[in-house]
Amino acid sequence: MKYLKYFESHTSNKTLIIVDVQKSFSEYFTEMYLHRLKEYCKEFSNVYQIWDNHVEGKNVNKDYLYDDDPEIPIHEDLYHFPNQKDLIEKRYNYDVDVDFYKKILDKNTYDEIKEKEENKTIKKGELFKTTEETAIVYIGNNHKWFHLPVKLYELFLDLKGKEVIIVGGSDSECLEDVYIAGKSMGVKMKRDHRYIYSATHCPI
Repeated sequence: MKYLKYFESHTSNKTLIIVDVQKSFSEYFTEMYLHRLKEYCKEFSNVYQIWDNHVEGKNVNKDYLYDDDPEIPIHEDLYHFPNQKDLIEKRYNYDVDVDFYKKILDKNTYDEIKEKEENKTIKKGELFKTTEETAIVYIGNNHKWFHLPVKLYELFLDLKGKEVIIVGGSDSECLEDVYIAGKSMGVKMKRDHRYIYSATHCPI
């Protein structure tokens, strides 16, 4: 009984976010990495998988961005993880500027970002709401901007002030997008480098 209580307290309300651990990125991580990550998930009561829909090509249906309850795909690119509570779709953009998002920004927000971009005063982690109930966050790394879908934005609102472990990949790209976005919304994001891969390194 004592052990059971310890186990429950150890796992309850612990949250893990897994970014981009999917089959199309499997050249960057090993089978053992995937096996150990699945075992690691058992230490958490809430596991959220954030996956990238780049595999759908250029003409991706944008519903995932603006729907707070999008249809959860059964997609051949995805693994299922223990204690997984939800699957959240996203997409990355490389070298885009504010004009890429102009259609979903009000004039004041657009003008503010445009001025900051031109003056080079925009800072990593600055977040701006769109007219579509989503948000964009300045990353300033391999990916300049990250567009948070409604579902991810709402998850971060729920997790504000809470400690969340983030794993997956890639360390300086997609994982960085989600990490910075979470921190900008007040989530206590912590990387666990034992389960973070990059284009050149897998820890397991």
